[in-house]
Amino acid sequence: MNIKTSRIITLLAAASAVAAVLGSCAKEAATENNASEKRFFDSWIRLNHPSAQRTTLGAYIVDDQPGTGETVTGEDTFILARYTVTDLEGNITSTTSEELAKQLGTWARSKYYGDQVLLNNTSYTEAGLLDIIKGMKVGGTRRGVIPGWLNVKTGYDTAEEYLKNCTGENAVYTITITGKTDDIYALEVEQLEKFTDEYMDGVDSTMYGYYCKQLVAPSDTTEIPVDTTYYINYTGRLLNGQVFDTTIKDTAKVYGIYSESKTYKPIQVNMSSEYTEITIGSDNDSNGVTGSTVVDGFSYTLSKLRKYQKVICAFYSVYGYGYSGMGAAIPKYAPLSFTIEYVDKPEN
Repeated sequence: MNIKTSRIITLLAAASAVAAVLGSCAKEAATENNASEKRFFDSWIRLNHPSAQRTTLGAYIVDDQPGTGETVTGEDTFILARYTVTDLEGNITSTTSEELAKQLGTWARSKYYGDQVLLNNTSYTEAGLLDIIKGMKVGGTRRGVIPGWLNVKTGYDTAEEYLKNCTGENAVYTITITGKTDDIYALEVEQLEKFTDEYMDGVDSTMYGYYCKQLVAPSDTTEIPVDTTYYINYTGRLLNGQVFDTTIKDTAKVYGIYSESKTYKPIQVNMSSEYTEITIGSDNDSNGVTGSTVVDGFSYTLSKLRKYQKVICAFYSVYGYGYSGMGAAIPKYAPLSFTIEYVDKPEN
């Protein structure tokens, strides 16, 4: 994994991702396919869960262990949850549980396990899933069955519209609500405050959602000139300590993310007058492209780094990967931490 910029940091910026899934809601195909699919699904429910509770849109709740926290309502913006998904035959297709992944033999050290942020909006989260968790309390667990035409992300209002227009895969969710918030960024800052108290000697933020602590003093406090280059080693982590990227081979091996296809050595930083235009790496091919952009929290730290200085920074997802996350390693709305050190240019 690299740290190329993902500048999707608001709900509106996720529109392109939403558009990609709207293809699963094509009226002619859905109308033709769902008639038989609904007969099968209804028969399966009657046979396996005859006493299941039907939701407003037509998913089914088959088990409910109430929580004791606040109730999830349609007015909540962000819901934190952990879940395991199976098909109707009971085969596990997805889980946020590290323990279960290890039992299944699917665990990967490079993958994030734990709380996931769900946006309480059917344009961003599967309609059937939101229908199942409606009315749950924080700390509660439900198991619900979602028909394929509800296992989609699109903003219809009625069960009939989903049935007529959408297709997808049937799924059984076992989901636990771990929290909710209307201000995900404030929640991230709370997490960062705890992290900096424990690992950065309680350093104060220099701007909202950004923290930096010096680990090794620079040999020269002069600003690094614009339009020059220097070299760094870095290691990127989630706040739980999970490493998702590094330039250091031994670190990659220790944290289980080593790849033989990657070259581990200090990487070039290409300075610019604007920190958002700083890039790392180089490409000497004929097209003249030089370097890759990086997330804003990383590039801001590079703009402040001095010769042979070593720092640790941490920042909320507005300066990171925001709503989009990055692959399996960095979830949505994840604060990040980087250890960065100015080093000598590597020998070829």
